[in-house]
Amino acid sequence: MGALGGSTSARGWSPWSVGRRYRTVSADVSRGRADAQIDWLRQYAATRINSRLIDERRCIPPYVALDFANEGLFGLLIEERFGGQAMHMADIARVLEQLAAVDLGLATWVLTSVFPGTRPVAQWATEEFKQEWLPQLAAGRVYGAYAQTEPDAGSDFTSIGTTATPARGGGWRVTGHKHWIGNGSWAGVVSVISQLADPDGGSGGIGAFAIPMSAGGIRPGAEHLSMGLRGMVQTGLHLDGVPVNAVNVLGEEGQGAVVAVDSMTMTRFAIAAASLGAIKRVLRLAHRFGTRRKVAGGTLAGHGNVLATLGELAACAQAGEAIVYWLAAQLDDGHPVEMEPMVAAKVLLTEWLGRAVDSLVQLYGGRGYDEENLAAQLYRDARVYRIFEGASEALVDFLGARVTTQGERVGDLLRDAGAADVGDRLGVAVAELKARPASPLGDHAAKDARKALAGKAFTWAFAVAAVRARGGGQQWALEFVEQRFEQALAACGTELTIASPEELEHIVAGYADRIGDVEQSLPGARIGLDSLLRVRAHQG
Repeated sequence: MGALGGSTSARGWSPWSVGRRYRTVSADVSRGRADAQIDWLRQYAATRINSRLIDERRCIPPYVALDFANEGLFGLLIEERFGGQAMHMADIARVLEQLAAVDLGLATWVLTSVFPGTRPVAQWATEEFKQEWLPQLAAGRVYGAYAQTEPDAGSDFTSIGTTATPARGGGWRVTGHKHWIGNGSWAGVVSVISQLADPDGGSGGIGAFAIPMSAGGIRPGAEHLSMGLRGMVQTGLHLDGVPVNAVNVLGEEGQGAVVAVDSMTMTRFAIAAASLGAIKRVLRLAHRFGTRRKVAGGTLAGHGNVLATLGELAACAQAGEAIVYWLAAQLDDGHPVEMEPMVAAKVLLTEWLGRAVDSLVQLYGGRGYDEENLAAQLYRDARVYRIFEGASEALVDFLGARVTTQGERVGDLLRDAGAADVGDRLGVAVAELKARPASPLGDHAAKDARKALAGKAFTWAFAVAAVRARGGGQQWALEFVEQRFEQALAACGTELTIASPEELEHIVAGYADRIGDVEQSLPGARIGLDSLLRVRAHQG
């Protein structure tokens, strides 16, 4: 079975490929551990988890955190020598699927703790740092966090403002501000991505450091009160000259981008797996309601448009399963997997999940708008999946840029997967896109629009390749992704008709006369401590 990115012998590891770089237990032991955790989760969820209370109180109960730790859920990819489960990726995906079907918020907390939180340490830390921290992370005595996102920088390393400056006597001082950090105020250790300043004040590349939260100069910021995933803590993180040295370095000095890409890429795989479990849960709820709800002429599920929606969701679930577990097989077989297929998997599965939860609310009607009936919380929890670890639009643009600038290599990814015809047809469509004459939108806007079309076409091309390669006999799921690929190719042959930036500016400016531009100023709750009660009184 070919790998997207080729076998180790064919193309080998690139700085932007990922794989399983830790020692695992045997396939049978891994499968048995995953089976046991899945059985435990099903029993535990029925009697010990109240998702609505977690959501309403914005807090995961301490006993749930302790029980998850005792069950080994935080050590899924940590080696046995450090007390971890050392599972295969396919089994980790199965556990995440099940957990997401129980509670998407808890699943997101666990995958955030395990992948961006723990993986950089497990894969890239010095042996000394691993010995100290991995046993604690595996046991859930401390949590891991990953700090890359900033107010002005997401996945774009060149925009990162946090800087590690050489310190006298060796090492560095890390200064900057991060935000939207999962486990930000709960973590015991955080992996920080920064710019490296060389002694002359220039750039020394990207740095990655594993920093204990007990280090001087590091402190959590305010908590983000998010729309969904409300039990999971997400905060800012302030770094004020935090001292680090060689023990704290992740990977090679100055090569922190490799660590960051590995973390983000593998987290996207985990997000895809969790999305798959949530899609299956939504489909079960939708089917249950649709077959029980009586309407004129029979049941709601018997109506053509509803049946079409349920059928599309089932096709997404079947195709998603093929994608997730085919990628898992590549990782478990030791093949390096390039960024593009992992990005495509994240985009597809999270977009499908978004479609699923929206359909569930719509299918329920008024019941869907009622918090009591599960759909509203599922909708809120799932909404961020299309945003974090790269918003769908940004990731599609990234894929489009890769397809249009590295077409031969990207085509090889599809050919290696046994989908040469798909790769060839994608290549023809992209070539025609690039050759298209100037657009009235202007060169820049037209280029971006065409890049998005190429990126969307690649996501469906990858879906076809993965479903074909994985097999399993779900012909209708294959037909579903092939049909969407055809539609994406057809879209590449049309020019988007949208307003120019100048026209858009004029239209929006005109709304001021129709609806005004009100900005509310009535104060909300007062949460600051009175200045007379502070440790240091305010000097007026």
